[in-house]
Order: sequence, then structure tokens, then C-alpha cells
Amino acid sequence: MINIGLVGAGYMGEVHKSAIDRISNARIIAVADVVEEKGKKMAEDINAKYYNNIEGMLKNDDIDAVYICTPTNTHVDLVKKAADSKKNIFCEKPLALSIEEADEMLKSIKANKVKAMVGHVLRFWPEYLKAKEIVDSGMIGKPRSVFCERVVVIPKWSDWFAKEEIVKGAGLDLQIHDLDYLIFLLGKPNSVFSQGVYAPDLGGWSHMNTVISFKDKVKGLVDAGWIVKGKFPFTMVLRIICEEGSIDWIFRAGENLEEISKKSPITLYKSDGSIEVLKVGTEDPYFLETGYFIDCLENNKDIKNATFEDGRESLELALSSIESAKTDKIIQFK
Repeated sequence: MINIGLVGAGYMGEVHKSAIDRISNARIIAVADVVEEKGKKMAEDINAKYYNNIEGMLKNDDIDAVYICTPTNTHVDLVKKAADSKKNIFCEKPLALSIEEADEMLKSIKANKVKAMVGHVLRFWPEYLKAKEIVDSGMIGKPRSVFCERVVVIPKWSDWFAKEEIVKGAGLDLQIHDLDYLIFLLGKPNSVFSQGVYAPDLGGWSHMNTVISFKDKVKGLVDAGWIVKGKFPFTMVLRIICEEGSIDWIFRAGENLEEISKKSPITLYKSDGSIEVLKVGTEDPYFLETGYFIDCLENNKDIKNATFEDGRESLELALSSIESAKTDKIIQFK
């Protein structure tokens, strides 16, 4: 049994709590949150112990792993404290606000020899996994262009999304999902060029149009942001154009993914004119993500997917896209 201490009883804390509840060999035994009312309620609901800070929680020797589900600007401090206490770590994305912070976290994790994973959930999302499976198989040839869209009304469950010093806007917090997936699918990027909308009242860079170049002149295009208003639904699009066919998926899931269980077909268009609607698993991606992490801990396996190194690479690409938007220049990678 893996005993977990969960830090942050907000929206993402609830998401991960629900996923952990379904894992037979894992349980949350402690909850930490600076907002006492919120933290105590979650702890009472699951018969866990409440702490008003991580320092107190980390003194609990029974805790095997810590889930960090707090705003991005708090991650570096919390990760280092958890690592120094020899706790394994799951940290929500984005990993940090800067490469320097990410490097501090990696250094601490390696020094303390703990297992660590970052919450890049698209690596476990059934439709995104199916698309990667098709591309990797070579059945429709090599990819030529990949388009990802992620457009949503700015999340209403917390006011810190509108604070640039906490999340660096949608340019980091939202866009990084698709940037990470493109790296997962296509490998290390060669360059990035981005243009965007800067809206101080929405946390800074709030809508991004980003072009990433990969090897063999393959292009990845990301349209992501939260400047839309009203009842605009959470929209995700994945379109992969390959030499001998294309993959297409469009998904709308309520305002804040409350309709995540609703499914939309992923379609394969082949060069011979045939069209195939693909069968895809219906499991909750957060449950799959959590299951992978717990399995690695329970069976002492190395974490090889959504590692902190992966998180650092995606962070570098996101920050470079913001720099490109600021300077109107192409950013090259070594």
C-alpha cells in the first residue's frame, strides 16, 4: 500500500483525490492546505489527517509519496522540501516558472534519490495515445504537420490564473499541455516561433499561436488560450497529417472539463479513400496517470514517462514561445 500526502485541496487536488480513491493499493492519509476550511473538509471526507503546512505533514514517516497540486509559483519550494524528506513526488504541471527553478528541483530529486513525476496528463489521454500509436506504427507514413488546439474560458475555480506572477498566463499554464504532447510525439524541437495576445487582466500571455519545427521539417502548430468569454466550451483538437493519411479528433467538454467522460470519435482518413472511426479506451486519463505513478512506486520501477526531465523540456519550450511572442523572433534550440 502506497500512503500519500496530498498538498493542495483545490480543484486539481480534488481531481487527483478522485483518481487515487480508485487505486486499490494507494490511499491518501494526509492533506495539507493553507486554507484550513478547504483542507480540513477534504481530510475529513477521506478520514485523513489535516496539516496547515507541508512541513508538518512531511514529519509523518508513514507517507511514501507527496502529490503537489498547488499554484505553479509554489512548486519549487514544495518539491525541494518533499525531496529533502525522502518522499517520492508527483507534481502538477507546469513544473515551475523558470528553467532555473526546474534545475533546482531536479538537483534535489537526484541528490535525495527519490522518484518523481510531473502531471502531463495528455501522455495518458486515450485519444492522444491512440494517435501516437498510429503514428509510431508507420501505417500512414511519417507525420508532416500536427495541429493542436486548446481553447477555454479562463478557469473560474481560482483567481490566481489571472495573476502573471503565479502562472505566467495561458502561454505557460494552458499551452504547455500541447507543447508537451508534441515533444512526446515528435521528439526534441529545433525552433519555435510564436505570436500571441497579451492581456494583463488575464494573467499575461493569454492566447498563443505557436509554430514548432522538428526534425525532417515536420511542423507542430498550437492554438491555445483563455481569452474567450461566456459559455465557450473547453475545446481540444488534434489533427495529424501524415504521408498516407490523417488523424482527426475534436472534443468539447463543458466549461471546465466537467463533461470529460463524454466521448468524441477519433477518425482516421486514409489515402485510399477509406474512413475509419477508431475504438479508443474510455478510461479517465487522470486515473491512468495515477495508476502508472503508483505502479512505479509499488514495484520499484523507474519512472520513464512524464519525468521531471520531460517537464523541464516542455517548460523550456513554453517559456521560449513566450519569449518569441515578446520579441517577434524565432528561438532556436541547441
